[in-house]
Amino acid sequence: IEIDFDGEPYLFEKNKQLISQVLDIVDDKHIFIAAPILNNVIVPIPIGSIIRIIYFKKNMGVFSFVAKVVGRKNIEDIYYLKIQRTGNIEKTQRRNFFRLDAVLKATINVLKGNEKEGMAIEALIKDISGGGAKIISKVRLEPESIIHLKIHIERGVIIAEGKVIRCIPFKHEDYPYEIGVIFENLHESIRNEIISFIFEYQRKMRKKGLI
Repeated sequence: IEIDFDGEPYLFEKNKQLISQVLDIVDDKHIFIAAPILNNVIVPIPIGSIIRIIYFKKNMGVFSFVAKVVGRKNIEDIYYLKIQRTGNIEKTQRRNFFRLDAVLKATINVLKGNEKEGMAIEALIKDISGGGAKIISKVRLEPESIIHLKIHIERGVIIAEGKVIRCIPFKHEDYPYEIGVIFENLHESIRNEIISFIFEYQRKMRKKGLI
């Protein structure tokens, strides 16, 4: 799950979202979640805080609800927050909120708008969300170029179409260009696959103590 605070991401660093996970469900209103960690430090969300819990259900989409932090406890060095759901569960369209910083191999094929049309370009994903991606590339691409993007993940390949919105120099010997891409004509099942991958990756990283 991810935590949204007072309508905006509860941030201790710019562009860092709070990641947590459900530890125990008491009843339909009360849940224990893991205290979120940022940069290996537990984030001290005060009792009484109003937060929004955002989560993904496979093949169903993204859901959220408003909750109040009503308690905290520590058991064997695991820090719990007890939350009470105070609002209805709602399906949300905030797909761009879920942005993952991760290095993933990718292949770009330019469909139109660039002299590199048809060429397979090696690239790396720097971050990705349900709405787009930040990519570092061996080749410069013109803004407005339409691309076919293959994103290599552990369980296979995600294929998406997107539009280049910017291309700027990047200080990397092998990948000298940073490219911003927004996804276009993306089927809902593909968007859900991306969001599912983001949540699963975050869960694994949290389990390893890396976020």
